[in-house]
Amino acid sequence: MEKKTEKKGASKRSKAPQNRPKHQQALVQAAAVLFRKQGYAATGTAEILKRSGAPRGSLYHYFPEGKEAIGAAALEAASKVASRTFRDLAANTESPADFVRAYATLLAGWMEKSDFTDGCPVATTVLETVPGSDIITPVARTSFQHWQRTIQDMLMSHGWHGGRARATATLVLSAFEGALIMARVEQSASPIHDTAEELAALLAG
Repeated sequence: MEKKTEKKGASKRSKAPQNRPKHQQALVQAAAVLFRKQGYAATGTAEILKRSGAPRGSLYHYFPEGKEAIGAAALEAASKVASRTFRDLAANTESPADFVRAYATLLAGWMEKSDFTDGCPVATTVLETVPGSDIITPVARTSFQHWQRTIQDMLMSHGWHGGRARATATLVLSAFEGALIMARVEQSASPIHDTAEELAALLAG
């Protein structure tokens, strides 16, 4: 009997750690989706819990600082996905012009798939919380710095001067952020493709 009891207890102990990251990840993913679709302020913690399917009380267990903490985690997760996308595109395109066109194609497909209900997963949270949130602000700053650096490195690998590459990377990011807003308003991918073509002309010059 003692051996059975030990085995059962060990099974319970081994199961708990597996559930923790599962629920934590579900909460972050749910928050990221809701924030980019309807904004940070309009999304409540109860709604995040419901969408995630995580147990009641789990949000404050994993994120004791509440909504700001899960907002920072969701922003960081979305930022990592975007950073990987930029790195992949930089590695698989032959020129800066090809890079912006390829990125526009991804953005347009994503927006069309969401029926133009999504926005930038980082910008929608940033606009409502930065610089007021001491928890979200540094994550947002780091996110944009990583994106900018990746694009800057891509430009420099194609012969752009370091100082100009940094400013141009800022322009590329800013242009696409604006294009996403216009695409959502117009319910059309045209602003994204138009932006890419103008950037491509600039980058080819």
